Amino acid sequence: MSTDHLILCATARLARALQFDHARAQSARGMKQWALLNTMTVSQWLDALFEEAMLTGGLDVQQAPQGVLSNVQERMLWEAVIKEMLSAEVAGELFDVKGLACMAQEANQLLLEWRLPLPDAGYSEETRQFLAWRREFVSRCRQGGWMEAARYLDWQIDMLANGAGRLLDRIAFAGFDRITPQMARLQEILRQRGVDVQRHHTGLAEPGHVRRVLLADQEAECRAAVAWAKRQLAENPGARIGIAVPELAKLRGTLARLLDDALHPSWVRPAMVEAPRQYDFSLGQPLHREQVVQTALELLRFFSQCRHRDKVEQQDFSQLLQRPYWSHAVTEADARAQLDARMREWLPLSMSMPRLIRFIRREASSEKAPLSLAGLQAHINAALDILQAQSGQQLPSAWVDVMQRTLEALDWPGRQRSLSSFEFQAIQAFDKVLQAMAALDVLQQPISFQQALARLRELVQEQIYQPEAEGEVRLQVMGMLESVSEPLDGLWVMGMNDHSWPPPPRPNPLLPAAMQRQHGVPNADSAVQAAFAQVIHQRLLHSAHRVVFSSAAKEGERELRLSPLVQAIPLREDMPEASQSLAQMLAEHDNKPLQRLDDHQAPPVAEGEHLSGGTGLLKAQAVCPAWAYFQYRLHARALKTPVNGLDAAERGTLVHLVLEHFWRGRGLHDLQAMDELQLEQALAEAVRSALATYMETCGEVLSDAFAGLETMRLTRLLKGWLALEKMREQPFTVLASEQQQKVVIEGVEISLVIDRIDQLENGSRIVIDYKTGRKPDTRNWAQNRITEPQLPVYAAFVLSSPDPADAGAGSTGGDSAEISAIAFAMVKLGEHGFAGLSSESVLPSMPVLDDKKTREIFPEADFPDWHSVLAHWRGSITAVVDELKRGEAAVLVQDEKELAYCEVLPLLRLPERRLQFEYMQQGEGK
Repeated sequence: MSTDHLILCATARLARALQFDHARAQSARGMKQWALLNTMTVSQWLDALFEEAMLTGGLDVQQAPQGVLSNVQERMLWEAVIKEMLSAEVAGELFDVKGLACMAQEANQLLLEWRLPLPDAGYSEETRQFLAWRREFVSRCRQGGWMEAARYLDWQIDMLANGAGRLLDRIAFAGFDRITPQMARLQEILRQRGVDVQRHHTGLAEPGHVRRVLLADQEAECRAAVAWAKRQLAENPGARIGIAVPELAKLRGTLARLLDDALHPSWVRPAMVEAPRQYDFSLGQPLHREQVVQTALELLRFFSQCRHRDKVEQQDFSQLLQRPYWSHAVTEADARAQLDARMREWLPLSMSMPRLIRFIRREASSEKAPLSLAGLQAHINAALDILQAQSGQQLPSAWVDVMQRTLEALDWPGRQRSLSSFEFQAIQAFDKVLQAMAALDVLQQPISFQQALARLRELVQEQIYQPEAEGEVRLQVMGMLESVSEPLDGLWVMGMNDHSWPPPPRPNPLLPAAMQRQHGVPNADSAVQAAFAQVIHQRLLHSAHRVVFSSAAKEGERELRLSPLVQAIPLREDMPEASQSLAQMLAEHDNKPLQRLDDHQAPPVAEGEHLSGGTGLLKAQAVCPAWAYFQYRLHARALKTPVNGLDAAERGTLVHLVLEHFWRGRGLHDLQAMDELQLEQALAEAVRSALATYMETCGEVLSDAFAGLETMRLTRLLKGWLALEKMREQPFTVLASEQQQKVVIEGVEISLVIDRIDQLENGSRIVIDYKTGRKPDTRNWAQNRITEPQLPVYAAFVLSSPDPADAGAGSTGGDSAEISAIAFAMVKLGEHGFAGLSSESVLPSMPVLDDKKTREIFPEADFPDWHSVLAHWRGSITAVVDELKRGEAAVLVQDEKELAYCEVLPLLRLPERRLQFEYMQQGEGK
């Protein structure tokens, strides 16, 4: 290749592809060394040309502009101008300044690239506003000595016209589907200076073989295109093919998933996420979607909140703890996971940073189970020291330095693990964004850290990132504007429906529409779009030896029309093959009948094995044995969901504490002897004590306002409850409150906490369990599987134990501990009452065994007296314990509503069980 020949490309991607094709061709010829193909973009060539001219004295440095605005800098300047000029408007704050800046930047670029005359301000209010903004924008550029990119290109062309720069003999242009007047002027000046200006053809001389297919919808198009690509590569492994997509940004994820399933099914493993593919996309994704960059942004946002003493959200820190890109994410991974679980249990949804740091310190130094979090603590403290030392307003470059030092203090992107190639490239792209932000100093006044962070996030979202493909890529998935570097063996063009191709017009709203149509400006109207689409269409026809155009018949319920550009192409009658997902392929390849395994049997409880869970374990075993096995024997747990303030369980705990304090040393006589004032004073004292106990236990200090509101709630709720208790006819004393008890059933130790035990004058006792939520179902007490076992366990195995020793330590049992009732105390506004069962009338509106309605649940034939009920409870609960000891772990659920508090519900696979049941029924029906 002659060194006096230059190829100027429309995109840097095309330039790289041409260089790669040239190198491959030279290598195929057996050459070991060769000159690089001289190809680059227009801006790269002109920048290098004038840099050389200034170094050799061919161009006076004083003639050059002091600075050229980058795309970001130009938009920032537009924003500043528009924001300042709109500040005088009555409704200036209602305008979308960022959107207007983008439109103004585009309009200014169109004026320069298409050499349009300045429109008359009388066209419209929008145009008048734009012209005013533009005058101020140009004025500021002149004051600073800056030029926007389009104006700088005009200046470079003018310098070429004046003889600056050393030109080559031949220059070819490649990949330009549309030549702007500005580009046409450049080519004309090159010709005037004796350069042989050519067009570099990358396609075939004649159109390839063309056919068209009609498919059901867009999903079917994607599947057909992928199946076609797989077949082409299978028939010819050396083939070079392409898929062109008008809506590539929308369909990129779908195509990537289908291509992986079709071409790389074994790479479904996470370790293969960055393995080289046979395909590559011409369109990247926004940089902020890369996990390593996303982590950096989230770290900066989270720790920046401490500067303003803002509260931080627990879920934000939980997500950061799961990220591997900062601090000692490898050596402290387990400790961070445990910290997350404890935070969810003990900390509110929103909290101050000091409180979070105190909690981490406490967990790290806990005597019971210390967490190894030394690295995390050190990195957090170092980052906070940097951020808290900053002043309120600084230039962008100063904030960039602060951000970099903060991320370094947090050990981002992590020194305990090696970076992959994709991660390394993403970090490099992020560094370039930081450099671009630092370059905003020339335009930006000092700003706050929050403003700087918002600007950084905006820049990262706008930055399109595409990691470089490794090896030779056989399949290119490209947009419609992407030119191929050499003819392909095959090309599939999707989306040939009239709503997407030609693309709909989108004239710039700040320029007169008539002027845009007159000069054929891009997106001006349907005629311009159709003409441009026709140019693209012709290029596609010459881009491959075989070309397939596809369209969709429907989009949902809407029927679609064919693009006019492909109506003349003959329609293929047979339906093309559709690509299958990996799951579909695996199901088809394995035709063996499904093997069903009975998984109900878990290992029996070993001798001496400790089972925790108390009566919750028995409840789970009675409701669904698999629930008990997963949650209580395997210790599977759902992570808690933090809330602000108190959740339902904590509010219930406070009710228990208040009543415990109130009844301490009291009975019915004491309650009935109190007048209104005395009751309020006693209740107020109980509430104060309960709140103090709660705050001491959980380590949380409730604000005065919150404590006041909670005091009002508790007082109102419990005042109504105590009014009900005051009406009780049987005198009683409160024998015990929140009593912890252990009972051994068939060798299994069960821990109980009984809310309250009342002793009547005749010595009998009433076991009470407070409920502040939904009313429990007590009808199951007459069934073989007792799903509310707490009170029956205490009644049958503790208070009614024939031998006090059988009840375990701390028992209040024995022959003298005759039980007369077990009851749920429903402490709810408007629903105060008792629910349960009693041997005689001892509680207001309480079901008595010999009542007619109660006998419908406890028939006399099965339960002739109170002692038979206790015997039934002993037998039923013993049977459940025996079942538990045998290892019974089947998924047996009578009523799924009983699984409302099951923490391992996904492990039960209920939808799968339903499906299996349906298959079994279908089999029986046959």
